[in-house]
Amino acid sequence: MTMSDDRTRIARAAHPGREDSHTAHVVDGNAVVGALQDLFAGDLSMLMVECGGCHTTAPLAEWRVEADRDAFIVRCRSCTHTLWTLMRGGDGPSLLIAGGCGVRRGPEGEAPSPAG
Repeated sequence: MTMSDDRTRIARAAHPGREDSHTAHVVDGNAVVGALQDLFAGDLSMLMVECGGCHTTAPLAEWRVEADRDAFIVRCRSCTHTLWTLMRGGDGPSLLIAGGCGVRRGPEGEAPSPAG
């Protein structure tokens, strides 16, 4: 049996924004690849990002970024909470996501609202 064949059930899975619990299955990381490709497809500047500190939500293009030769540090304009750090190195980029940061696709054609 491979990891993706593991149909272990987790009783009572719950997710933010959903009040009903439901049955979930344990699978490997391949199961989420398609959803991640959908999330990061298209114009990434319009990717909606929520700060885990103050819960301000705005398109990625509107957040404050500190950049140097080694990294981009994405910070909240309202409370300066670090949302994520994109490291640039010899092995390629790596993304370090801060706790509580949320990312979702914005509605197509919606005008962005300013971040703080």
